[in-house]
This record gives sequence, structure tokens and C-alpha cells, in this order.
Amino acid sequence: MTDASGTSDTAVGGPVGRGGGAPEPKRAPRWRKQLLRSPIAVAGFTIIGFFLLVVALAPFLAPYSPTSQSLRSTYIPPGVGVSFRGPEGQLGLWVQQATRSPIAGVVVADEAYPVRFFVRGERWTWLFGLVSSDVKLFGVDGPVRIYLLGTDEQGRDLLSRLIHGAWISLFIGLIAVLIGAGIGVPIGAISGFFGGTTDIIVQRVVDIMLAFPGILLAIVLVATFGTGLQNVMIAVGIAAIPVYARLVRGSVLSVRNREYVEAARALGRRSIPTLAKHVIPNVLAPIIVQSSLQMAIAILFAAGLGFLGLGARPPQPEWGLMLARGREYLAVAPHVATFPGLAIVLVVLGFNLVGDALRDALDPRLSK
Repeated sequence: MTDASGTSDTAVGGPVGRGGGAPEPKRAPRWRKQLLRSPIAVAGFTIIGFFLLVVALAPFLAPYSPTSQSLRSTYIPPGVGVSFRGPEGQLGLWVQQATRSPIAGVVVADEAYPVRFFVRGERWTWLFGLVSSDVKLFGVDGPVRIYLLGTDEQGRDLLSRLIHGAWISLFIGLIAVLIGAGIGVPIGAISGFFGGTTDIIVQRVVDIMLAFPGILLAIVLVATFGTGLQNVMIAVGIAAIPVYARLVRGSVLSVRNREYVEAARALGRRSIPTLAKHVIPNVLAPIIVQSSLQMAIAILFAAGLGFLGLGARPPQPEWGLMLARGREYLAVAPHVATFPGLAIVLVVLGFNLVGDALRDALDPRLSK
């Protein structure tokens, strides 16, 4: 091309940069660089990455099956029977058998066994049967079990149940967000783009749904559909629909009269293609931020429903259900409720940190 003075901006050797040399390398978007510099974003993504790794490697990381019981080892406190020296002073991790007696309480045997890495144990399958093995990250080289986080009322290993429960909570959050965004985004976009009677009808329905607190609406839906993980995901997803609808409507109202939308209309493009190709892609930033925050809300709602007995059914290792069962034994075994509660707090904190960082990075009014 040539500019107004007739000079060309290209040369025989190719395009010319600002200094007349090689073209400038492609720069990363400002929001991406801001995320990389944000300690909040790094902390949030680290927490989420940790839980995703746990989910991906759950049967390999968990020393036992989440439903495996040992009624002779109920309410074992965390770390009982575990030591860092062997019977002859050897360094390493050693385990002594810990059992609970109705009279004497927790009893630790004298004989100690070493903990080994990459040992063979119960056979497991994962990722819908794609992966199958009997290798565990660690285990005891002997006829005893290791309880790093203790056991529950049925002698099940808490660490194994927490690891296997991670995918349940994250999967519930993911499906609930997909349901809420998949229905709420189109509804809000249509409402804001077309306006008029369509907007009035849609927003009145949204107002009715927003009149109920989110957790209360989810409880009503679960009570209607029935308990179970599938119904929990649907109920939590439906409770998120009005949030997305109201958010997207406001964003669409701010861009529907922009020049590029008017140009698409002037070229004869129909309303729905204009909405899909020109409007919705320009309101994705608040949707992405809301989805991150909504993951945290969905996990909390699912845990709350499980705590109330409306979510997962025993013996599923869902964190909310584990927290509810642990509440009954706070006097004798507080760790049964403590560790599931900490897991919920940590994963929710991770998604909230990521949501805050994304909001700061994607909002041009807040970016520096």
C-alpha cells in the first residue's frame, strides 16, 4: 500500500518495521501480561492447577479406595502411628498399625513397616476406562495401612476420600457453569439486543428467579427433581441462569448501537447472525469473569446441598457430605469435618482469586 504522499510501506525484502528494519515481533496482549504479573492471579491459578492435578491423578495419588473400610481403625487421628525413624533409627517414613479399642482407645502396635514409593496395590481404572493400573504413588511395605489424615467413622482413609472427592466438586461446578452460561447467555443477549416486548417478558421471568436466593432456588429444584449428583448439577446450573442473563443483557445494551453493529445492519446482515458474530464476542470478558466466580459459587452450593443431605448419597466421597457426617463426631474426631471444610475453602478461594484477577485484567478501566 501507499500513503497519501505516495511512499510505499513495503520494501523488496518484505515489510518494514518502524525503524526501517525487520518487522516487530508479535506482542502478548496487555491483559495476559497483567495476569502474569499479578500475584493474586498466580496464587489462584496455582491452587486450581493443584486441584486439577489431583483430579487427573486421583487413583494414583490416593493410597486406598475411597470406600474401603477398616472397622478396627475408626476415628484414627491424623498421623497416628507414623514416624520418621525406623525401629533401629533408620531415616525414612515408617508406619505402625493403629487400631481403636472400645476400652483403651487408639492402640499403636510395636512393629513398624517402611513406606515405599510406586508400590502395587488395589487395581484401579480411570478416565472412563482409558487408564488401568495397580501402581500407587506410595504405600506401606507390610500388612498395615497408613492414615496421614486419619480415618472417619467407618475406618475409611480421609486422604483417599478427599482426593477422590475433588473431581466430584469440580465436575459439579463445571457442569453447573455450562448449564447456566449455555442458557443464560443466549437469553440475556436476545433480551438486550431486541428489546421491546421480548426484553420485558424475559426480564420479568429473570426477576422472579432472582427473587429467590440462589441456594434456596437450588434446594427447591433438588426437592422437586430428587436427590443425586445429576440433579444437583442441574439445580445449581438453573440457579445460575438469571445471573448470566442479567449480566449479558447489560453488556449487550452497551454495545448494540456501536458502529460495527450498525455497519453489519447496513450491509443487510440478519439480526441473529449479527448478534452471534459481532455482539456476543465483544461481551465475552464479563462472561469469563463471571464464570470463574460462578465456579466457586456452584461448588459452595453443591457442598451446601450435600451438607443438607440433598446432594450426593453415601458412600460417595463428596466434600459437603463428608462435612455433614463429620459434624456428628466433632467431639471425638474433629479432623473428620476439618479436612473437607479446608478443601472446600481452598478450592473456592482459588476460583475467587482467579475471578478477581481476570476482572482487573480484562476491564480496560482498571488495567494500567
